[in-house]
Amino acid sequence: MSVIGAGAGHGRVAAPSELSAVAARQAARRRRRQLVEHPVVGVVAPLVAVAIVLGAWQLTGHFVSPILISSPSQVARDFVSLWSQGAISAAIGISLRELYLGLAIGVVAGLLLGLLIGRYRLLDNVLSPFINAANATPLNILIPLMIIWVGLSAQARVLFIVLITMFPVLLNTAGGLKNVNRGYMEVGRTLGLSERQLLWKVAIPATTPYIFAGLRVGVSLSIIGMIVGEIEVSNVGLGYLLSQYGESYQTGRLLALIILAAILGVVNVSVLRGVQLRWFKWTRAAR
Repeated sequence: MSVIGAGAGHGRVAAPSELSAVAARQAARRRRRQLVEHPVVGVVAPLVAVAIVLGAWQLTGHFVSPILISSPSQVARDFVSLWSQGAISAAIGISLRELYLGLAIGVVAGLLLGLLIGRYRLLDNVLSPFINAANATPLNILIPLMIIWVGLSAQARVLFIVLITMFPVLLNTAGGLKNVNRGYMEVGRTLGLSERQLLWKVAIPATTPYIFAGLRVGVSLSIIGMIVGEIEVSNVGLGYLLSQYGESYQTGRLLALIILAAILGVVNVSVLRGVQLRWFKWTRAAR
């Protein structure tokens, strides 16, 4: 071990044993990182977690009243029973039709309004107070008004999904458009792009990551809107069945439908992420 700057008494060269220890720690960190990032671990780890949760749930079911919580095996039997009776297939057909209709209308309305508000300051100043007030209002309190307007009908349930879906898309789109880098716009103008070309070739691509963020929230909330709408304004669909089984203390059937709704939400978000990864890969790097 030699000393550097001996006259000043500062610094030293690390001993070979210290260097080897540092190298060993770095190698260990690399191995751990490789293990965590291995594709097999990404598949096995969630499966192990699910197995642990199901095992603990099954064990708990032996000591707790089935009215409070049913075991996974009982939930599976109830799901098969409901499916064989046709209750789930009939309900989910109605629910999915209304869900995707409301989701489509809400997304289109949110995108259009978001682009207009984000692009035109005057429109933003005029509409922002109303949009902020509407977004801050719990949508549940509007259900009686919807019933007065359109009755206990599919239109009321679709309208509820539209409203709960639209605002996240609208606000994220408008916010993204307002935050477009001014340098990008100036470069576009220097190149001779018209205002319409600036919107489609510069502003909207730069806003796309914000749009996908709003879409993810909107798609997730649409399931909530579907269930709440069917519980409050319906005698059909998954939400109505959830309400019926809850009131009659059929916990196994209730949990089966809750899990089905959760799976539906996960599938919708996964499809959206797949679209983003397949056709908008650059948006992930732009975040």
